[in-house]
Order: sequence, then C-alpha cells, then structure tokens
Amino acid sequence: MPLYRSAARYGHSWVARRKKEPQSVKERYQDIDEKNEALRDYLEIFKDKQQARDFLEQFEMSWIYHDAALEGVVYTHQELRAALYPQRASAEASMIPVVLEIRNHKAVCDFIREEAAGAKKQAQITLTTIKRMHDLFLGNTPEALAERARMERRERTEKELAKERERSGLRKDMPLHRTYFHDIHQPAKIQPAMEKLVDYTASAEFREFHPIKQAATVQHMFLQIFPFTEHSGKVGRMCSNLILLRNNYMPAVIHSIDRQRYYECFRGPAAQFRTVLMDAMENSLDNGVKYFRDLGRKYKAINN
Repeated sequence: MPLYRSAARYGHSWVARRKKEPQSVKERYQDIDEKNEALRDYLEIFKDKQQARDFLEQFEMSWIYHDAALEGVVYTHQELRAALYPQRASAEASMIPVVLEIRNHKAVCDFIREEAAGAKKQAQITLTTIKRMHDLFLGNTPEALAERARMERRERTEKELAKERERSGLRKDMPLHRTYFHDIHQPAKIQPAMEKLVDYTASAEFREFHPIKQAATVQHMFLQIFPFTEHSGKVGRMCSNLILLRNNYMPAVIHSIDRQRYYECFRGPAAQFRTVLMDAMENSLDNGVKYFRDLGRKYKAINN
C-alpha cells in the first residue's frame, strides 16, 4: 500500500506526543536529530538493496502527493506512477495535464537536492533560486515546454505563451478567492519584502538559528508575502526543505490531513508553524525508522 494512503504509516504522532510530558524546543530538536541520524544510517546500510529503493520511491510519491494535497489538488496512485515511472505505467491522453504537473513538481524536488548538494549549509537563499523553483512548478523552462509540446503534439500559441509569461511574475493583485486565509502583502510591497527576506537569510542572526528554526522562519515569512499568484505555498515549502536538505535532514512532508492546522498557523507567529514543521518531520522519521526496523526483524526471523 502506498505510503500516502496508509493511516498506519502517516498517523498523527503529534497527538501521542501531547499526552506525554511537554518537551522544550531544544529537546525536540535533539529527538529529531537522533531520529534523522537513525534513518540516514538505515538508508546507508540498505543503500544497495531493493528495499531502500522502494522506500525512497514511496517517500518521493508521498512527498509530492501531500504537497499538492495541501493546495487542494489530489493525485491518484495511477497518475503519480504514470508521471514518475512511465516505464511501469502508461498515461492516457486525458491524464497528460496532470502528468506534466507532477513531473514539474518532481523537477523542483530534484532541483533543491542538487542545490543542497552543491552549496554550503549556511548559503543564502537567493531570488534567483526562488524564481527557478517557481518556473519549474509552472513548467516555464525549455525542457518542460519541449516535453509538453511532445506529449500534446502541438506548439503553444502566442496568446498561451504570453499568459504563461505573466503567470511567472510576481503577484499583481489581491486574490478574491484563495486557499490560504491569513493576511498577505499588498502587491506593491512584495518586491521589497522578498529582498528583505533573502537578505535576512544571509544575516548573522539567521545563521545562529537551528536549521529547523531557519526552515520554519523562511516559510512563515515567505507565506506572509505570498509573492506569486500560483504555487506560493509549494515554493515556500521547498525553501524550507532546501534548508533542511543542506543540513542533511530528510525533507519535511506535511500530511494533507493536517491541512487546516497548517493554514491556521500562518495567522500566528513563526513559532506556531515551527511546531507543525517539527511534528511533520518527527512523524515521517518515525515511520521511516519503523519501516527499516521491521525489515531487520524479517531478516532475523528468516535467518533463525
């Protein structure tokens, strides 16, 4: 059963936590660090085995599934498989727009992994990086446009291209209907606020933060600005995950069941969102460690 459909794999670990004695933020950081290290160790041990490849494939599908579902877009297992593993599942003509959308999402996941691997832990998040992520989500790259033309068997009209260029810029209005309901910046304030945000990621104060606090702070600030008409939420989460990946954490997958809680936290301070982020990280890590521990038990049972 896919990870994103299994209640057992993606249950609410934060509910159980609240029944225990409350932990300090520092203690939670330490817990997450230990669990992250344990999962990384398991991935290293099993790196040449099919089980590790299966886990990482399911993790990727789960990441994309929940990230899109937070925005109200729910992909089917068939759509995800056709987009991510075309050699295993074919895409019907009616699925082409969704398949391209999923592949754009996967391109952003790959991009932030490459960025994380090639940069220092404390590297500034730049406007160029943010713009690149947004363009990848939109499919506004030569590679994505060529793939779209190949699958749709037609070139884009000039009118369509003009509309897509407009979508790629900063938000120019206040949307009347939107998924998020916290207060966002007026269009005239977006550019200076974005410059302030990226400058802050290079500041001494920001660099003193624990990586999880950095990830939470950036996403909270980014979502207050809400710079794009489309994909602001996704780009904000990718900024957080870029920071986490640079610091050798697994990406944070916020479960779609927590969608309402996720939206609500942007009405409050960054610390409120940090709790949501830590809950998501810990839940994913617990499930990952359990997956490999169960594998270990199976091997022992077979060999005894």
